[in-house]
Amino acid sequence: MATYQYGGQALIEGVLMRGRNALAIALRHPDGSIVWATERLDLGLRARRAMKLPFLRGLVVLYDTLVTGTRWLVRSATLQALEAEGGEGDEGGTAASGGTVASVGGVLKTLAVVIGGPALCAAAGKGSGKGADTDGTATSWYTDPDAEASPVPAAPPAPAEQGLGKGYTVAVGGMLLLTLAVGVVIFFLVPLLLAQATVGRVDQGFGLQLSEGFIRVVIFVGYLLLVGRAADVSRTFQYHGAEHMSIHTLEAGDPLTTEAAHKYPTAHPRCGTEFLVVVLIVSILAFAVVGKLPPLWLVVSRVILIPVIAAISYEILQLGARHRRHRLVRWLWSPGIWVQAITTRQPTDDMIEVAIVSLEKALTSDGGEIPAGSSMLACRPLSGAEAEAAPAAAL
Repeated sequence: MATYQYGGQALIEGVLMRGRNALAIALRHPDGSIVWATERLDLGLRARRAMKLPFLRGLVVLYDTLVTGTRWLVRSATLQALEAEGGEGDEGGTAASGGTVASVGGVLKTLAVVIGGPALCAAAGKGSGKGADTDGTATSWYTDPDAEASPVPAAPPAPAEQGLGKGYTVAVGGMLLLTLAVGVVIFFLVPLLLAQATVGRVDQGFGLQLSEGFIRVVIFVGYLLLVGRAADVSRTFQYHGAEHMSIHTLEAGDPLTTEAAHKYPTAHPRCGTEFLVVVLIVSILAFAVVGKLPPLWLVVSRVILIPVIAAISYEILQLGARHRRHRLVRWLWSPGIWVQAITTRQPTDDMIEVAIVSLEKALTSDGGEIPAGSSMLACRPLSGAEAEAAPAAAL
């Protein structure tokens, strides 16, 4: 049974798993094969003890989800888009202009996925197991656990502008900024303005905060239902389910196989969708404490309190996960499971295989052992040209 609470997120045709000291990515390549990469998490600011303290650790997870998660979402979408254009670039590693345009188009498709919730998935948590390479020493960005038995060398990190053109870095930054802007407007400012225009005319107290929270919930659920109708997002919801099922399998002590994974539900109590539900509830209380302010300061308060609400919500989510055995806790957290009926869907076997590879690579990168009897699926490391993502910066 796992001694560390692994978590991750769905990508475009892939899964990212976060471990104690590293994250692992597995993608279904357009040629049908599974490709993978790993990235260290025990370097720079994230390796400091202060960043593991309550409330601060939630902000670190939020950063990883927004920055690292968005980067790999963009990369996974680009891999599919470039293949659709018939190539991944010339020998020098610079994509042809048509490929760059296609990759940007693929990047834009990920916006609904990022905002919709699958990007915020089961959160990694504490455990009693020991991880590898905890001294903070930098290792090869791409690692191959079977390097001694395999002639395939580990691929070095590729510059951000290599393989997709210099527009790639701009696309990642633009995607992140656009995601944040659209998310804040849709889920924080629009509910405030609608509540002010309706209930705010007669009640500027708790009734206003409650109506604002209700409108936020309606917009959130309606948005998920709407974007889930898109084919690309629907498949990502399936990978979301595959990620959860593989984590359930590990936590139950079963071998990581598609057959074992099918025994478990697509919902998971540490899912980021559940985190978003907690955020919605905490925001009602937080904004009620702020109380009545001039219109401009009401808008400002909604923006500057987002990190505070996120940090508190993460701790509440972890507390609920630790006490999930109690009936009252399960009842209180049930809305998060209900919403996952929208953001997760039953995956196909080939999707579960990708999730298993990602989880196994995360386990081995942490120095852990893969459960006996697990599937050892054929896969290969991302090549230098394919692995178009800059190494994680030392924060």
